[in-house]
Amino acid sequence: MSAIGASAGLATLLKNVEAQEAGALSPKRFFCVQRPVGTVYANYWPNGTGTDFSLSRILKPFEALRERMIVFRDLKLPWEGSEGGGHERGTAIMLTGMRTTELYPGNGGDDPVAFGPSVDQLFLKQSDALKHTPIASLQVSCDGRADTTEISTRHMSYSGYKQPMAPYYQAVDAYERLFGTLMPGGTTSENLEALARARAQKKSVLDFALKDLARLRALAPGSSKELLDGHETAIRELEVELDADPRDPAFCGIAARPERVAVSEYVDPDPYAHGNASEPDDVKHQRMGDLHFAVIKAAFRCDLTRVVTFQWAPGTSHVSFPGMWAPDPKVIKVHHTESHDAETADRQEFLTRVEVWYAERLATYLQDLAMTEDINGGKLLDNTIVPYVTEVGTAGHNWDNMPWVLFGGAGTGIKGNQVWTNGGGGQRCTNDLWMAVARHYGLNDFTLGDKDLHTVPISGLFG
Repeated sequence: MSAIGASAGLATLLKNVEAQEAGALSPKRFFCVQRPVGTVYANYWPNGTGTDFSLSRILKPFEALRERMIVFRDLKLPWEGSEGGGHERGTAIMLTGMRTTELYPGNGGDDPVAFGPSVDQLFLKQSDALKHTPIASLQVSCDGRADTTEISTRHMSYSGYKQPMAPYYQAVDAYERLFGTLMPGGTTSENLEALARARAQKKSVLDFALKDLARLRALAPGSSKELLDGHETAIRELEVELDADPRDPAFCGIAARPERVAVSEYVDPDPYAHGNASEPDDVKHQRMGDLHFAVIKAAFRCDLTRVVTFQWAPGTSHVSFPGMWAPDPKVIKVHHTESHDAETADRQEFLTRVEVWYAERLATYLQDLAMTEDINGGKLLDNTIVPYVTEVGTAGHNWDNMPWVLFGGAGTGIKGNQVWTNGGGGQRCTNDLWMAVARHYGLNDFTLGDKDLHTVPISGLFG
């Protein structure tokens, strides 16, 4: 009887392992990345259209990814009939696709209310492909300084009307949200030790099962050898999985808790005076981005979440960059401040260099995702769509000819290596792009914004 009981237990174990293996497909993911202050068209647009083009100075860092990227030329935000400042209005509209016709009181008098949920939350709510993770979605930002206490420029994600979703500014807080949720009490050394003890107890149960299997081999007929070998293989595979418990952050690819970065609190007192900052932000800014990305990569690798919005800085950014002011590399200039009166050659050169800096960071992150496997054996970028967006077209606060790029891995079916234009048909609404992206997540009937703010999904982006 004990042999029969052991056989039934092993069969149940094997059935569970087989079910897990049958569903071990790399999940679809959405990873939206923002950089602030628009671009400099002269140094941004590729030379050529369609598949016959060369990348510009600003987009050159993405050369290795061109087969996985689409550059858009004829996109505009649905801004008509809206209120709010340039960066403020653009940030509130770019992911919600909704007109902003109401302002928060105070905050400089140009801080608009977002009128609906953002696409990341709509995709998550409506698509089964993005659900079933411990954390529904993650919002991060690398800097929170803006001209005033404005809300709009500091938030990309919204759960609904006037409901901004606050980002994590420190990667360690995002880390605790992800891994602390799986480990009651957080990821302290004591809890990691407790996890190791629990894993050892589970392994002892498997050791007992293997001993029971050995007894069963002595009793079972020879014709059962292949089945019993399969049971033992299943137990050994489960043992390996327990050795690399996905609740362990190190298994997910992040060996240590991120440090808390002491970020600058300097805010340019007059964003129109073109003064010099008192200290540089570039090293800390990059460190913030790198730490956030490490947490995001770990979350994707262990399928802790499939939806992430990543904001480098508010559109009214006070991040300062040294060595980028051509007349005097020793001068430290603030990004958004130098976007005012941006028609001068020195300011255009500064803004271009900052744009290249952000492009280089993202190119590194995407190539990392392209080389990193998730727990199911697929590459992280393969099934991930990565929109690279900004809230204005240029420093002049326009919302047409939005300099957006779409990246995606092989599993997304993206028709990369192209510069998309509307073929002389004028500007298409960014909502039409979001509707096309929605189809990758099984949302063929997805619409966004008021009826006059979209037409049909843009075709030719995915196979």
